[in-house]
Amino acid sequence: MGASNSKQEPAYVYGSDVPIGFTVGLKEKLLKEASAQKEAKDKARTASSSPESVCSRDTAEEVEKAVAKELERILKKQQHDQLRSKDRQASTAELLGEIRDLSQQINTSPTAQSQTYGQAVNARNQVAACLRKNEGKALDCWKEVSEFKSLVATLEREFVAASH
Repeated sequence: MGASNSKQEPAYVYGSDVPIGFTVGLKEKLLKEASAQKEAKDKARTASSSPESVCSRDTAEEVEKAVAKELERILKKQQHDQLRSKDRQASTAELLGEIRDLSQQINTSPTAQSQTYGQAVNARNQVAACLRKNEGKALDCWKEVSEFKSLVATLEREFVAASH
């Protein structure tokens, strides 16, 4: 029953520098369709211009157009995926740079260096310790929580005053 879930499928990871190939199944399908088209063309050449031969020529042309459209769609998708992966890498680098800049701003901000910030961190640790000690009785930590809330409110006021 659960045997299909325990099978390990191979994981494929494609990078922007790795060329993406076609699967064997797709190649075989395209080769079969191409050979079918060739056979249809050969039959159309040898057959007379009866309604059946006209119909088979039309069918062969439709199949040829469908294969061409499918190949074009696959190639466009590959190009789009390559562009997206390049954009993703660029945006990831930009985001990492922004994160570094923000962390530097936070560390150098007056709020992070204030005495109230240290008290708020200490109060947060006290709330966590109280909650661990009074497991299942969170209401017993109301004093620590109210002290932490007041310190956070003070920090917010300091931050707003420093930003203006």
